[in-house]
Amino acid sequence: MNFFSTRLASSHSSATIFSDAFITFAAASHAHAAPRRETTVDAPIIVAGAGPVGTSLAIDAAMRGVDVVVLEAREANTPPDAKCNTIASRTMEVFRRFGIAQDVRAAGLPDDFPTDTVFASSVSGHEFTRIQMPSRRERQQPGEYFDSHWPTPEPMVRESQLWLEPILRQKLLSLPNVTFLPRTELESFSQDAESVTVTCRDLDSDTQFMVSGQYLVGCDGGGSRVRKGMGIRLTGDAEISRTRSALIRSTDVIKLFGERRPAWMTWVANHKARGTVVAIDGKELWLVHRALPNGTQEFESLDQDQSIRDVLGVDGTFDFQILRDEDWIGRRLVAPRFRNNRVFLAGDAAHVWVPFAGYGMNAGIADAVNLSWLLTSVIKGWAAPGILEAYEAERWPITHQVSKLAMTSMQKTLEALGRGKVPRLVSSSGALGKLLRTRLRHKLFPVTKAQMVPEGLNFGYYYTHSPIILNDGSTAPEYSMAEHVPSTVPGCRLPHFSVQGISILDLLGPDYTIISFDPGQELTPILSSKLPITMVQAKCPDQNLFKNQLYIVRQDSHIAWRGDRLPENLNLLVDTLCGIKVSSPKVQPTVSDFHSFSMPQVLPAQH
Repeated sequence: MNFFSTRLASSHSSATIFSDAFITFAAASHAHAAPRRETTVDAPIIVAGAGPVGTSLAIDAAMRGVDVVVLEAREANTPPDAKCNTIASRTMEVFRRFGIAQDVRAAGLPDDFPTDTVFASSVSGHEFTRIQMPSRRERQQPGEYFDSHWPTPEPMVRESQLWLEPILRQKLLSLPNVTFLPRTELESFSQDAESVTVTCRDLDSDTQFMVSGQYLVGCDGGGSRVRKGMGIRLTGDAEISRTRSALIRSTDVIKLFGERRPAWMTWVANHKARGTVVAIDGKELWLVHRALPNGTQEFESLDQDQSIRDVLGVDGTFDFQILRDEDWIGRRLVAPRFRNNRVFLAGDAAHVWVPFAGYGMNAGIADAVNLSWLLTSVIKGWAAPGILEAYEAERWPITHQVSKLAMTSMQKTLEALGRGKVPRLVSSSGALGKLLRTRLRHKLFPVTKAQMVPEGLNFGYYYTHSPIILNDGSTAPEYSMAEHVPSTVPGCRLPHFSVQGISILDLLGPDYTIISFDPGQELTPILSSKLPITMVQAKCPDQNLFKNQLYIVRQDSHIAWRGDRLPENLNLLVDTLCGIKVSSPKVQPTVSDFHSFSMPQVLPAQH
């Protein structure tokens, strides 16, 4: 049963504050408005939360032919936050599959605005180090950059959630099997052996109604009502840092770079303030974070106006307008479980950490598309419910690993800067100031490069204990933030290659794909089995890397099995991949590891 419904508030004031992104956002919602629904809504999947994570899950499920209901407490045309400002390569690969990668890549910063990262005494001050990365126009021209060798056709994108969310919303609303319900609040839910029933409140009419489905996914953020309804509490480091953030408008900030190449992100450390400045549109919108001083608990102790000036490196005559401001606490928390029978968690509802390396939203989107595939596989009937065991077994360990990498990056940055107060000398133009900045450059460059060009973080993670991956006893390369070692060990990402000029990513099927480097292989038995599988015949791109003749790869490009010929017990292989027979024990999460970090003071992260 297909549904489509959108309820809109009449006010457009918030949508016209900033730029065309919000006009597009509101126009897309209006274009798909439908009469208000008065009856109970039914759909196999209910998604709570229409941020990037929930929207990605709904898009993926809908593109797989499954009806989805999306609940969102915000108005349909409420401008999104400017928090998340990096779209990882793996996320861009997801958007490539959605058909929106080009739209995403074309949005945000101007074509000629660099995506450099700078450490400096202030935006207008002396630089310590710089990671030079291309503008959109430079990316289209021949050249060598730190990520030029990355194994993907989709390099990462420096772009604010401000621009991303409207593109995702438009894609969501273009799908006929999506029911989008803005101004709808999830109040409670119940479940039985067959279904989930959600009690919702229409915030415009202040009336209750019911939504029922087979599964509920909480993508409703750090304060998730779904998680609380599951009786699950986040565990870990409840406070790592305190930050004051402001989205400001000023056409003069760009002038502070002077003759220097502008930077997408400027990390600032001086004797008055530590902070981060992010270019949102490359013209007049800037996101400015300021860390509270060590030992300070009250946000108001950091003057809102003056702290912005200290980070920018300007005096009281410099003009800017604060459009939004937010005080927030950096945390490192994880839910001990991501599932309770038919109810699941994804994104910030499941895990929260200070987003060093900018991977918070990206990890959530990886959760979303992983879970969407598993849920729709069961709903469509080719997979057994046992396949759902893979979600927590795969994504929980990755959450732990990524958060550890992020926190380790933070620690290394602090160690490079020194944990004490930054000396006034870093802002000096004299010989001692230059010497200090040179020393800082040598310390900061490798740390900054690792987190700003994180090849390992993007491509190196693997699924070791998944019940739907057939482990052959091999060991995957170590997972690190900076380095990635391509591997065909089951659970690892398929090393990227092209087939007659076409990326292997574009040839993978929607569920499983068997890649054969031997044209003489008889593959009819598996191609005619109950497993939904696509075949790709190719010439082996690297015999030192691809030492087997056959590889079964999942839709997310992780290798599920490898061998030189189909196994004699083909039914065991097929049953494992369909979740009928569990081949590996489920990993039991251990939350004690999440108490290992204690940070006295940090730079604001890429929030």
